Amino acid sequence: MLNSAQQPLWPGCENTSELSAAITMLSLKSKHNMSQACFNDVMKFMKESSHPKNVIPFNFRETKKLVVGLGLSSKKIDCCINGCLLYYKDDSTLKECKFCEEPRYKARNAHKKNSKDVPQKRLHYLPLIPRLQRLYASVKTAEHMRWHYENRREEGVLCHPSDGKAWKHFDHLYPEFANEPRNVRLGLCADGFTPFNQLGTQYSC
Repeated sequence: MLNSAQQPLWPGCENTSELSAAITMLSLKSKHNMSQACFNDVMKFMKESSHPKNVIPFNFRETKKLVVGLGLSSKKIDCCINGCLLYYKDDSTLKECKFCEEPRYKARNAHKKNSKDVPQKRLHYLPLIPRLQRLYASVKTAEHMRWHYENRREEGVLCHPSDGKAWKHFDHLYPEFANEPRNVRLGLCADGFTPFNQLGTQYSC
């Protein structure tokens, strides 16, 4: 990927690299809801009409391969179709839900040989730690992540959650954590989640 970032789109092209061209084209595809077939035709036209020694990707698949290292992966976890269970850790080998007994996989097509098991439902989990690490990988975002520590306000002035009593109380309870400028406070927001089964209440957590 580093080579692609330094590789000119064609010899003598100083403004655009192979990687930046791929990112721009994928951004345009998303912005204008471009179909994959349309994207492939555009890339083919660009390649055929540009410098003979250009390194423009042939199609959508080749373009995606160039930028795959920039993305943050998700973890796929099979789950019960009724939402009772995640097939994870100790339950990862189960073939049916241990609560409602619904099968984990869809019924196989008898006419297709060597067909793979397809889960009835799947959860896409976005790991938190790599995303926090990315925030500190950039000089600009890392500065914002330390703002609460490096920009303390005088008592009585509330400009940021770090000026509030709850934040300061947490700092008092865990001074070693609070004294690290890169500390991160996480909040949880859930819509429609009822942890105490209070379905009759007007509002849930």
